Amino acid sequence: MANRPGLGANDGPADDFIATVEGWPAEAGSLLRADDRSDQAEQQRALDQIAGSFSAGQMRSLGASLLKLADALDDAWHPAGVRSEYHWMTRAGHIERRSLQLAQVAGRLRAAARRRRRHLSGEWFGEPAWEMLLELFIQFSGGARVSTKSLVIASGAADTTALRIMDRLEEAELIQRSPSQTDKRVTLVGLTRRGVVAVGSVLMEADA
Repeated sequence: MANRPGLGANDGPADDFIATVEGWPAEAGSLLRADDRSDQAEQQRALDQIAGSFSAGQMRSLGASLLKLADALDDAWHPAGVRSEYHWMTRAGHIERRSLQLAQVAGRLRAAARRRRRHLSGEWFGEPAWEMLLELFIQFSGGARVSTKSLVIASGAADTTALRIMDRLEEAELIQRSPSQTDKRVTLVGLTRRGVVAVGSVLMEADA
């Protein structure tokens, strides 16, 4: 498979996010010149509009989406640059070919967990490591990675707890972390081959 268009950065089908970020290269200049006064004024106008139109929950959701868009910029992600990583005859390659479909399964699992938490305390069913792995698989389906900050949010755990879990997942060779090439302050996280096979296999069984 030569191309896997799409970025699974919004919990739904990867194509949804493409529509949002397809034109980001043309806009990136204004987004990155935040120290310019006109840009600061433009950002303030946007914030004022959001404050007057969005609920608190919508603002948090928008904030998470914007953070993932920032992750894509930090990772120099572009739809045209997405390529297959694994040989098609391997288990990892088989999962990769089905990754968009499996990302939708992951999204359904996460949605079911959110519905459950509306009625039952999340502390009874807390699985922050699994939430992280689902998020990373959704990202993998579009050839993307996320920052540690985004992954902490996806886990639903406290910062220190989430970072300890990342350490354990990395020790288990399920995830790998590396600094952003555009901002060394940002650490990006993705699934390893072992992680892709492990999470993908669970999702394939869930979809059977």
